[in-house]
Amino acid sequence: MSDVLQIVVYGLTVGSVLALVALGYSLVFATSRVVNFAQGSMLVVGGFVAFVFIRSGLPVWAALPLATLAGALVGVVVELVAIRPLGRFDPSTNVGWILTTFSAGLIALDIIKLTIGAEPRTIPALVDSVLGWRGSMIDGIPIVPNDVLIVVAALALMVIGEVVQTRTMAGRALRAVSQDQAAASLMGINTHRVVMASFAVAGALGAFGAVLLAPRLFVKFDNGLLLGIQAFVAAVVGGLGSTRGAVLGGYLLGFVGGVLRVTSSSGGQYEPLVIFLVFLLVLVVRPNGLLGIPSVEKA
Repeated sequence: MSDVLQIVVYGLTVGSVLALVALGYSLVFATSRVVNFAQGSMLVVGGFVAFVFIRSGLPVWAALPLATLAGALVGVVVELVAIRPLGRFDPSTNVGWILTTFSAGLIALDIIKLTIGAEPRTIPALVDSVLGWRGSMIDGIPIVPNDVLIVVAALALMVIGEVVQTRTMAGRALRAVSQDQAAASLMGINTHRVVMASFAVAGALGAFGAVLLAPRLFVKFDNGLLLGIQAFVAAVVGGLGSTRGAVLGGYLLGFVGGVLRVTSSSGGQYEPLVIFLVFLLVLVVRPNGLLGIPSVEKA
């Protein structure tokens, strides 16, 4: 029973953050048809920026929105320096965006190293208690308020994102751009602005997730690579461009990691390999992802 509970706690907490970052991948892909390989760097940027604000004396609750804003600004910069200079291009034939977004992510990491440092940092939990509840111990497994906050906040953001996409003018513009940029432009939609907004939201989601998960996994450069790759796999497994697919993929990989870590003391070492195998299996069975919609080319 304790093993099952530990898997559930790990799967929900880590899966929630993976789902948030995967949402960023899917959102950018939906609007621009490119994969933002700088997305994993947002986890590092958000975590280290939050650490700087906390070190300067701000409470963690005040540092969270500032770090989220920093992630959004970095996302905008990535779009300006890595995508905008390429002009109007077909992402399926001109793959220069792979190098530009990946390079932008490396530059962001180098800036963090030069200005803040590369040592792992700690960030306090966003909440220590909820209405006097400071946590519980169930079958030897601690359940703390910050873990509950991670799941609730992630699910709330996902629901808000879904509502915005389906019930607001901005969401309709985003969906129009994702379906056909040329037609959306003819209808008066500023496609450049929509794409930039998608990069900003993706960066904000990555930074927000980094601060949420920091008390559990610390703030370190490894997170940008490991969690960034896992979130990309989650987005592809769920279906790039699909909001629900990103959420499904994030939680699927979160629970896979939880099972490996709980059932084996060395499970963490094999986690990337198993996740890659899941990735390949899904692509073989469902090339467009679990909830992805196959693209249809009209003659």
